[in-house]
Amino acid sequence: MTVLVDIGNTRIKWATLEAGALAHRGSAVHRDGLDAAFAAFAAALPKSLGRVIAANVAGEAVAARLAKVVAARPGASLELVATTAERFGVRCAYRDPSRLGVDRWVAIVAAHHAASGAACVIDAGTAVTFDAVDAGGAHLGGLILPGAVLLAAALDKNTSDIGATAPVADVPRGLELLGRNTAAAVGNAARLALAAALDRAAARVTEALGPAPVYLTGGDAPALAPWLETRVEPRADLVLEGLKLFAA
Repeated sequence: MTVLVDIGNTRIKWATLEAGALAHRGSAVHRDGLDAAFAAFAAALPKSLGRVIAANVAGEAVAARLAKVVAARPGASLELVATTAERFGVRCAYRDPSRLGVDRWVAIVAAHHAASGAACVIDAGTAVTFDAVDAGGAHLGGLILPGAVLLAAALDKNTSDIGATAPVADVPRGLELLGRNTAAAVGNAARLALAAALDRAAARVTEALGPAPVYLTGGDAPALAPWLETRVEPRADLVLEGLKLFAA
């Protein structure tokens, strides 16, 4: 049995690969404690475990913990995917591909194959990334933005008496967009700034490339989606979808 694993800055997600489809999905937050997260992951692994194929951006300590869990299962092997200059018909825009996060790379590859051509990817997590690939498989580059929570936290950290805020998910109606207390003013502004930047990026890319789907993924995707004016296609497991290609 093959298991695909997507490890971001906050969460670990996994799924088994059965007859070419994702099955038995699961997830756990690792940011606040590796022990609990990897205990949940280990408990979810199938009894007959073969390959574990992972994309990890959470650092060496997390990779080591993953390797330990896999090594405890006789006959299982771990493959850590890395960003390369070219794979599956997609060419990386970075001169040094190792500088492009592997989660972005796998999502770009997945998007190009899902669209059978040009596509954009918004991956909304702790940070939010935007990437584009053209019809010929050339990755055009991307953007890295702080997520809404980071935007609000930065304002709190660098000002006096603002107070920590949790940006809301729902879009206020009409003039309710303008906060009538500090928490609403900061939270609404964080969501609005992020959404406006992504809308503009998507517009610029589709103006240059022509119609292209915009795939939205990541843990903060449900909260971000209502704020976007761009038409997006939610793909909660886009990185796992990309990892399926590496399992072939």
